Amino acid sequence: MPLIDSQPQAFAPGTQLRHYKGGLYSVVGHCLIEATLQPGVLYKPLQGDSQDVLWMRPLAEFHDLVSTAEGTVPRFVQLAVPNKKA
Repeated sequence: MPLIDSQPQAFAPGTQLRHYKGGLYSVVGHCLIEATLQPGVLYKPLQGDSQDVLWMRPLAEFHDLVSTAEGTVPRFVQLAVPNKKA
């Protein structure tokens, strides 16, 4: 099953993100979710006791909006993009 071109924009490995709850994360790479063949993102925390643990989330969820007491906000905000090597 081919990936659809209308998929959300992927993040380059090394991109730093802030979760709406305040956590800082770094994108490690990309994957396909076996059961659905949807694109996923591998990422790890930049703080706390679990910095050696990788997490996976469907790519589309990185671009979701979530409702909070302060209103609707993005689930993740991009903070830094790694420098591209020539």
